[in-house]
Formats: sequence, C-alpha cells, structure tokens
Amino acid sequence: MGKINTYAINLARRTDRKASLISEFKGRNEFQLTVVPAIAHKVGAIGLWQTICQIIQKVCNDDIDNILICEDDHVFTEAYTSNRLIRAINQSRKYDADILLGGVSWFDQVLQVDKNLFWVDRFTGTQFMLIYRKFYEKILEADLGKGGADRKISSLTDGIFVMYPYISVQKEFGYSDVTKKNEKKGWVTELFDNGSEKLAQLDSVRKFYGFNTK
Repeated sequence: MGKINTYAINLARRTDRKASLISEFKGRNEFQLTVVPAIAHKVGAIGLWQTICQIIQKVCNDDIDNILICEDDHVFTEAYTSNRLIRAINQSRKYDADILLGGVSWFDQVLQVDKNLFWVDRFTGTQFMLIYRKFYEKILEADLGKGGADRKISSLTDGIFVMYPYISVQKEFGYSDVTKKNEKKGWVTELFDNGSEKLAQLDSVRKFYGFNTK
C-alpha cells in the first residue's frame, strides 16, 4: 500500500491550528499531507462541507481507492500505529465501507465487527475521516441542509466504521470554527472519552463471552 493521500482543512487565519496539524503528521511518512485552505463562511459547518466537497471534486477522477480528510484540530492518540490504520482500512473495505473514522465524539447504534473495528449508524466528529472512492459521488450530489457534515454523511450511508481504540481525537483550542458548543472547556475531551469508554465496555463483553470477532 502506498502513501495515504491526506487533505487537512485549515482556515488561513488559524495559524495555531495549522502548526499543531503539521506537528501531528511530522515524521509519519505513511501520509502524503496537503494542507487545504478552508472555504470561509459565516456558518462554519457550511464552509467545512463546501471544502470537503471541493477536495473530493478535485480527486474524483484520480485512480486511488480512498482519501483521508482531516480537520486542523485532529491529534493522534497513543493507540495510533501505521499498521493498525492500514489493517482497519483493509478490514473496513471487506465490510463494504464508505467511511472509516479514526475516532468520534458521539455515536448512536453500534456493532462490533472486529476486535478493532465498530460499525456505527450515526456519528459526530469528522477530524479524521477516510472516504472510499465509491462514496465520492454521493457526497457531491448531496445538499448539506441543516446540521453538519457528520450528520449529513450519516444520512447518506450505512457503511460507516470507527476504529477502536480511537487513533484520533479533537484538540481543544478554546474556540471552535464549526460548533460553538465545543468552545466550553473540557467539553470535547469529555465527549471523546465517553465514546471511547462505551466501546471499551462493549469490547469487554466480547472478550468475556468469547464472541468470535477476528
């Protein structure tokens, strides 16, 4: 497998976020990183969605199986390894995935399909989102409507998977360009911690009963 084509979204004025982002990928040669200037919009969620669509439009004719889109508040967790990510990419492809997430701040229904992979039906958190090529057109044809990119994507596909343990969470900068509620100190960290703990509990049940996940 070659380098993962990675597009990281950053508002030009958010130089602190850009520095953090570049630091996260420094020395990780499995990624081919491109920092993409975010489309500025008075509604941050709309600007993010427009930027995601712009990225996909540029690569939709390329002969690559997937792309990784990150936001500039993404940080790797201690659980991250390149082998774990590559394994998850290959595993989720076998389950006909459209989206593979490195970590989410919230999910609704969930089902463990592999010891390191869960299916989810709805989620929030697009800071580390691998999109498979077969899903490009569906995103490009969609209208964001009300809500954010994560909610819209949740409505477009049943093929959403999240890695376990999380390999990505959101860094708190004290402000948010998309979701104002996320400006509350500690709120984002708490969301990711709660989601991770729920998956850990489900994985403990699997281990206890010896469920046959690979």
